Amino acid sequence: MTYVSLTAAEISGLLYQFESCTLPKAAWTHEAHLIVAVVYNLRYGKAMALEMARLCITRYNEAVGTPNTDESGYHETITCFWIWMADAFLQAQESTSMEKYCSTFIRSRYTNKNFPLQFYSHALLFSVAARKRFVAPDLAPLSMTDITTTT
Repeated sequence: MTYVSLTAAEISGLLYQFESCTLPKAAWTHEAHLIVAVVYNLRYGKAMALEMARLCITRYNEAVGTPNTDESGYHETITCFWIWMADAFLQAQESTSMEKYCSTFIRSRYTNKNFPLQFYSHALLFSVAARKRFVAPDLAPLSMTDITTTT
C-alpha cells in the first residue's frame, strides 16, 4: 500500500493489522514502519515506543514467516534508530494531528530507507552485532539528546 494522504482510519487499520499480525507481508513497507514509529511515540513516549516496536516487530515477523535470526528479521539498531528519529521529528514539530505528523514524516528525508547510512557504515549497520543489540554509529553521531539503550 502506498500512503498518499493518510487518514485516521488508514493509520488505525495499519496498526490493527500490524499488531494482530494480519497485515500482508508486502504491506510492511518502510513507510509502514515509519508510521508505526510515529504513532508509537505519540501514544507511548520514546522508551515504551521502543519496547512496543521490539515486541510487535518480532511477533509480526514470526507470524509472516520471516525468521528473526542473525541474518534476517528483527534488527535492534535499525529499530532504535527509527524510533528515535520519529521522536526527534515529533519534538521539532508544532502540535498537530496524528494524521499530519504521519503524513509529514513519511514525506520527509526519512522516506529514504538508506538514511541511517549517513550515520553508519554499511558494514557496521548490517553486522550481526548491530542486529542483536544497539550499536553507536561510526560515521556521524546521532544528534538527539538523552538517548539511552535498553536490552
